Amino acid sequence: MGKGVLVAPTTHHNIFVGPTSIDRPHDAKSDTSVRVGALRHIFETAQKSVPSISARDQITSFAGLRAHDESDDFIIQYAKDNDHFINLIGIESPGLASSPAIAELVRDLVVEANGGEFEKNLHYNPTRKAPVYFRDLPKEEQEELIAKDPAYGRIVCRCETITEGEIRDAIHAPAGAIDVDGVKRRCRAGMGRCQGGFCGSKVMEILAEELGKDISEITKFGGNSKILYERTK
Repeated sequence: MGKGVLVAPTTHHNIFVGPTSIDRPHDAKSDTSVRVGALRHIFETAQKSVPSISARDQITSFAGLRAHDESDDFIIQYAKDNDHFINLIGIESPGLASSPAIAELVRDLVVEANGGEFEKNLHYNPTRKAPVYFRDLPKEEQEELIAKDPAYGRIVCRCETITEGEIRDAIHAPAGAIDVDGVKRRCRAGMGRCQGGFCGSKVMEILAEELGKDISEITKFGGNSKILYERTK
């Protein structure tokens, strides 16, 4: 069932532990609940290779669903009932390593379907400016950054040492954040031990200010995921 239970360090000095891999019936395709038994299995298995792993250190847990094809192979082709939609289904291991080749294949499918009538954009710039990771900068660079913009000197997320400047950058970046989870995914504000318990309200204020919205319009992850419903005072 995949690679098994892993204990994997991240680039941000956290550790991922897991996952499980359980086949589910078709009528459970919207079930993303986290089961106690699954968590117990993850920790008991992880402790065989890393005995110091403890559930007491757990910050949060995740569950998700992915489509699994019975052929155990990638399915990359135009949808049978829509010639403007390309299916990429069953992209399991080694999907990540295959992603550059998959991208080229999809490009070729689009070009072929349109008679090859595409011109390469010679002015396309595939690079973008790297985001600021304030806490990883040398002290001298931190001071220079604060001198240019004092917002980088105001720590909003204490757990992850994320500054107001980084949050504003995340909002104004290409395809920038428009909700609380968007900020969290881009710069890690709210990703720490308190899971936004201390910084969440400040992140909402910054979002409202930068997006020109009332704070009651700011959501957790879009749609109807409202955080504030009405003013009481």
